[in-house]
Amino acid sequence: MSQDLANEPSESLSVTISGGSMGGLFTGIALDSAGHDVTIAERSTGDLRSRGGGILAQQSIRQFLSRHDIIDPTRITTRASERRFLTVDGDVQTATPDSAVFTSWDAVYRQLRAAFPDDRYHTGRTVTDLKPTDGTVRFADGDRTTADLVVAADGGRSTAREQLFPDVDTEFADYVAWRGVVPEADLSDAVIDAFDDRFTFYKGNRTLILAYFIPGEDGSTDPSDRRLNWVWYDTLSGRERETIFTDTTGTSQQFSVSPGQLRDPVETRQRERAAEILPPVFTNLVESTTAPFAQAIYDLQTPQMTVDRVCLLGDAAFVARPHTGAGTSKAASDAVELKAALDRYSSLRDALASWNESRTDYGARLVARGKEMGDERLSLVS
Repeated sequence: MSQDLANEPSESLSVTISGGSMGGLFTGIALDSAGHDVTIAERSTGDLRSRGGGILAQQSIRQFLSRHDIIDPTRITTRASERRFLTVDGDVQTATPDSAVFTSWDAVYRQLRAAFPDDRYHTGRTVTDLKPTDGTVRFADGDRTTADLVVAADGGRSTAREQLFPDVDTEFADYVAWRGVVPEADLSDAVIDAFDDRFTFYKGNRTLILAYFIPGEDGSTDPSDRRLNWVWYDTLSGRERETIFTDTTGTSQQFSVSPGQLRDPVETRQRERAAEILPPVFTNLVESTTAPFAQAIYDLQTPQMTVDRVCLLGDAAFVARPHTGAGTSKAASDAVELKAALDRYSSLRDALASWNESRTDYGARLVARGKEMGDERLSLVS
């Protein structure tokens, strides 16, 4: 293999992808469709299909599913035709026509995973070291491989990013996202009626909660099969982040506490807070949730997305606050644009340089926009 990126053709590349979640699968499917020899290494040995709450089904996600003949997006999406804000008493403060499309993380993941060949998707493969100059990837078991292109799509806790940019760190905001999903069959008629076909919000003093329907666990969008997804952005209210993010095993988690792993005092206090400050219909929703979970809100950005033969993609490079609704869609767009750059340029170096410039600029702007939206929506700045 030539060591000169400038002279190396960008067609028919061998590609190793670190990370088999959304970003890795978007990239694997896109590059495989262009004729590249793609292998995905996923560090988890478990089933990722059971993960996840609701996500906005942005156009880039729906287009990806359609254009790669994976699934008709209407089969795994729900819609709302109205955006509604409630008062603290539960009355309708504003209601405006607004089309929004939703899905769930697990519904999209299952379709992507089924579309990528099993024999090139390897679990239990943890990447421990990268050599950007020649594309060498070393794994925890001592094995190694070399590829023309290495894509690190290993999420916000990317080990590749830590190696390439050790000075880049997360910047935590002073609030938390509490989350939950409730099967529609477990909800009262009053709650279903309040949220059906609506994207519903309540904005209080330094707090914001929203809810919308998403597909059920099996991806079904039929009435009674759906789930109601809620996200509650709430300031720490004097509590330390460490208190909230210490799980039932006593382990301190940096980024999230999984469903069922919130300690009883933490969960109880948040349910009490719901009853104190939220409209009755949202209080009812929080109370109906058997396994809420928590996510830390943070910002992350790298100075660039490529180093020689290595690309950082999706959350490995940029994490914008979820108010942008763009986490999954950015990963899809990163993958599509990477394929397009490789198609457009005759050399690998030129393709990566072009992709790096456009996607780094987009990622930085998205992170900045997320900060603005968070500060505005939670009234964190006067």
